[in-house]
Amino acid sequence: MTTLFRLRGLALALAVSSTLMAGACGGGSQDPVAAAPQAPSPTSATPTGTGAGMTEDQRERMALVPAAKIQWNQAADTAVAAVPQGRLVEIELTTSRPAGTATASGTPSPASPSPAAAAPVWDVTVAAEDGTQQDVQVDAVTGKVTRSRVEPGQDADDKSELAAQLQAATTTAQQAAQTSTGRTQGTVTAVELDDKVWSVDVVTPDWNKTTYDIDVAKGTVVREHVDRD
Repeated sequence: MTTLFRLRGLALALAVSSTLMAGACGGGSQDPVAAAPQAPSPTSATPTGTGAGMTEDQRERMALVPAAKIQWNQAADTAVAAVPQGRLVEIELTTSRPAGTATASGTPSPASPSPAAAAPVWDVTVAAEDGTQQDVQVDAVTGKVTRSRVEPGQDADDKSELAAQLQAATTTAQQAAQTSTGRTQGTVTAVELDDKVWSVDVVTPDWNKTTYDIDVAKGTVVREHVDRD
């Protein structure tokens, strides 16, 4: 029995050796699994586009501010000129979906590749001498007035109060903006008369926003706030 097992082992060894030699000489077929190329191992993608690590507000400012070719003071002058004896109350850089962005079915029109496309505009509130507020929209690229209408829901008390605030504002919006940018270099994106102060937003090159409250009578800074969100 021992001799028989040895003979069988020897025969098996010879058969394996013959198979390996035939494969080395090209006489045998390769194992399809072993011969298949190895897939590259997955790697973590490194963000390369601008805006990586920014907040949503910062990315919005980064997209909006450079798109505006008309500065706040130019838009303000245009809006005020559209209202007889008008005075600036508020101006803000925002976006507005242009006409023809989407068809009635909701699909993009040929002139606009994306239904979410939006154009930068200056939303401006101008008050007439009696305090009546008018909403004026100025295209931030062309500088043209695209909308002008009297704001609804104004009563006599509201008009009188606003007229008094404007009368007391011996510091102009332009002076308040100059004071703000003198302390923080950047782009003015909003100016608003808020009771006894001008509130001025300045967007800095890192896309943060600094808000200054400027006393309307004295022209001094009464508050400074940096928004890093």
